[in-house]
Amino acid sequence: MTPRVSYIIPAYNAAATLGATLRSLLAQREDRWEAVVVDDGSRDGTASAAASVRDARVQVVRIPNSGPAVARERGWAVAQGEYVVFLDADDQVTPDHGARLLEAARGLDSAA
Repeated sequence: MTPRVSYIIPAYNAAATLGATLRSLLAQREDRWEAVVVDDGSRDGTASAAASVRDARVQVVRIPNSGPAVARERGWAVAQGEYVVFLDADDQVTPDHGARLLEAARGLDSAA
C-alpha cells in the first residue's frame, strides 16, 4: 500500500530520543504512513535504534555526516508518500496527527 504521509526524520546521534519519536508514529490512527529515518553519520547507535522498530513502514537510510539539510533532501528523494512532513529526531506527534493532516489537505483540495 502506498503511504499517504511520509515522515522524514534526519537524525544525528539521536539514539536516546529517536525511539520515542518512532513510537509516536506507531500510535497514529492513520496507518498509511512511512518514516524515513536518515542517519546522518551518527556514532551512537542511531541506525540501530531505528532498525529495532520492527515495522515495514520505518526505513533507515545512512549517509556520511552532511548536516540536516542534506539529510532532509535525501529523505525526500526516498519518500513515497503523497504528503511530506519533516520531524526532528526528538519530536513526537499526537495519535491524530496524520488523520488531521489528511483532513486539512482534503479541505484544501475541495476549495480549489
